[in-house]
Amino acid sequence: MAHMGDVQLLIPEGSAANISAATREFTRLSGVGCVISEVPVDEINVELILRANTKDASIDVALPATFGLPDLIKANAIMPLDEFAARHEPDGFSDGYLYRVGDHYEGKLYGYQTDGDVYMLFYNKRMLEDSREQQAYEQLTGRSLQPANSWEELDSMMAFFHRPDHQQYGGCLFRNAGYLVWEWWARFHAKGYWPLSDKALPNINNAAGVAVLEEMIAATEFQSPASRTNGLFDNWKDFANDNVFCNIGWGGTQKYLMGQPSMRDNLVHAALPGIRGGDESERMGYFNWGWNYTVSSQSTRKELGYLLALFCASPAVSTLAVREPDGYFDPFRQTHYEDQDIEKVYGRSFLDAHKDSMQNSIPDFYLSGQSNYLDAMRQQILAAMTGRETSQQALDACAQQWTHITRRLGTKQQREQWSQLKGSYPEKIRASLKGE
Repeated sequence: MAHMGDVQLLIPEGSAANISAATREFTRLSGVGCVISEVPVDEINVELILRANTKDASIDVALPATFGLPDLIKANAIMPLDEFAARHEPDGFSDGYLYRVGDHYEGKLYGYQTDGDVYMLFYNKRMLEDSREQQAYEQLTGRSLQPANSWEELDSMMAFFHRPDHQQYGGCLFRNAGYLVWEWWARFHAKGYWPLSDKALPNINNAAGVAVLEEMIAATEFQSPASRTNGLFDNWKDFANDNVFCNIGWGGTQKYLMGQPSMRDNLVHAALPGIRGGDESERMGYFNWGWNYTVSSQSTRKELGYLLALFCASPAVSTLAVREPDGYFDPFRQTHYEDQDIEKVYGRSFLDAHKDSMQNSIPDFYLSGQSNYLDAMRQQILAAMTGRETSQQALDACAQQWTHITRRLGTKQQREQWSQLKGSYPEKIRASLKGE
C-alpha cells in the first residue's frame, strides 16, 4: 500500500528490474518509499501529456522516451531542473556520461539520461564467419564478407544470404510503421546531408533522400516475412530463430539474445555505417530511444522527485540498474563498460561496439513537434513502399508537410532549436554533413 510520503513513479514496461534496483537503494538510505506504475513502452509519453492536461498530480517522477522530451516540455508535462541541480548536483556529475544531448532543451535541463539506447548492427556469427560463404561472397562481389562499411555493402550481404526457399533471410530490419523511419534517418545521414537547412527548411527530398528511400524499398525484399509487422519484442524473437543474417537493435536486443542458447555466442556487433570519406567509412551511432528521469510539472513533491532522479542516475546506482539482466537499461557511463557484472550480462563484443557507437552517435530529431515530423515521414515512406507514390513524390509531400509543421510551430523557434541540435552532433560527423 502506498503512503503519503512515497515517491510515485511512472515507468515503461520492461524497465521495472532496472528501476527497482535503484529505488530499493534509495529507500534503504533515505527511508522514503517508491511506488512504481508501468505503462507500455510506446504509450508513456502520451500518458504523461494526458495527465498534464488533467492536472493529475499522482506522479512525481516519470521515465519518458528521450525523443519525446521536447513535446512533453511544450505540453508542460515535465519541469526544468536547473534550480534543483544548482543546489544538489555534485561537481563532476556528468563526467563519464557518454550521451546527454536529450537531457537539455533550449538551454535548460529537463532530465537525466538513464539508458544508452543507441542503434547498432547485429550479425549472425555462424553465417558471417562461414568459410564457404566468405569464399562465395568474395567471388560474387569482389569484397570480403565482414561487418559493413556502408549501407550499400550491408544491402549486398542481405541479398546474398536471403534464401527464402530454405527459410533463411537476409535481415529482419524493422518494416512496420512505428520503427522504419529510424532506418531512413540513419541511412540519410550516412549520405552526408543535414535533414534541414540552416533556415529549418526540409532537405529530405533531395537526390540523396530519394536514393535512400529507393535503397530501403529494394532492401525490403531481403527481410524476413515477419519484418513488416514485427514490433520490438517480436523482432528479437525473429532474429533468435538463427536463420537471419543481420538485424538492427539496441542493448535490450542484446540482453534478450544473451538468454537464447542459439544466439548467445553467435553474434558479431558493429556500429552503423557512417559517412563515406575516401576509401573509408566513419562509424556512426544513432541514439533514437533511451529513457530519461524527469519530474512531473504536476508533482507536489518536486524536489524530492528530483533527488530520486539524481540518485538513480549517479555512477554507482546506475551501475546497479544496468546490471539487471531482466531490464532493458543499457550502459551510458564510462564506469558501466568496466564493470565485470555488466560484462557478464552483455558480453565484451557488444560492450566494445556499443561504446564506440555511443561516442559517435547522432541524436534523434529533438525539436518541438518531433512526433509530427516523424509521423509525416512514416506515412510517406509507407506510401512509397506500397507503391501508392514514387519515392520522389513521397518525399516531396513529406517536405511540404514539414514546412507546414515548422510554420505552425514558429519558424524562428524551430530555427533556433535546430541550430542548437546541430551543434550537439559529434564533431567529425558535423564537419562531414552538408546542406543542399
